[in-house]
Amino acid sequence: MNNRIKLIPHYQDLKLFSNSFLHLTLLTASKYRSLMKIMIFIVDNLYQDSKRPNFIKNNKITEIYLKWNKMYLLSRKENYEESDITRLQESINEWAKLFIELFEEYSSSKLQFPKLHSWVFHICSSIREFGAINGYTTETYESLHKDYVKKPYKLTNKKEIEKQIMKIISILFW
Repeated sequence: MNNRIKLIPHYQDLKLFSNSFLHLTLLTASKYRSLMKIMIFIVDNLYQDSKRPNFIKNNKITEIYLKWNKMYLLSRKENYEESDITRLQESINEWAKLFIELFEEYSSSKLQFPKLHSWVFHICSSIREFGAINGYTTETYESLHKDYVKKPYKLTNKKEIEKQIMKIISILFW
């Protein structure tokens, strides 16, 4: 997959994760959105199709990923008209139908996940009642944690960490 990323043309504001893509473990919401932009190039024709029964064809993986991106982008709006919510629900239904069709037999719970249920059946009514769901994200806290805890921690000698972190933060940010 790293080689596939190297083939993607470079564009401004497009992060390619060219160094060890396969070793990404902790993604902030911002990095996740960057990854979403390039993932379609990675999954498209990733493997050879097979004639085996129950084999998930490559074009179906690409299709489900495209549906996911469309649904995700619709869910990120700041303001919604009723027509936007209707389009979002239709997009969710299309994605969920294909997702269940492709993966249900591989799930011991038959995809009976609370988050999947909540997304399919309740997110649009939540948007109608409470507005945009962008406030549900932990992105702000993730980036603050990274800037004020993780980065300063790496600069410490791992002894009396709290004191060192506070000193580093006061030097860097004040």
